[in-house]
Amino acid sequence: MGVGVMVDLKVEDIASSIKRMNNEDRETLLLLLSGEGKEIAKRMKEIKSKKVKTLTRQETFKDVI
Repeated sequence: MGVGVMVDLKVEDIASSIKRMNNEDRETLLLLLSGEGKEIAKRMKEIKSKKVKTLTRQETFKDVI
């Protein structure tokens, strides 16, 4: 058995809420809306579980000017 909920939101209210967000929260929202959030969450889990090794700053920028 399911339960349904109806919510009435104005686009202006949503836009106002987004405008009040800080940059980090806006970036998170963008990732969630773009579908990339799941991929990033998966990668973070792999890093925390030590399945993969991240590059150091020196390794990342090796051979760059």
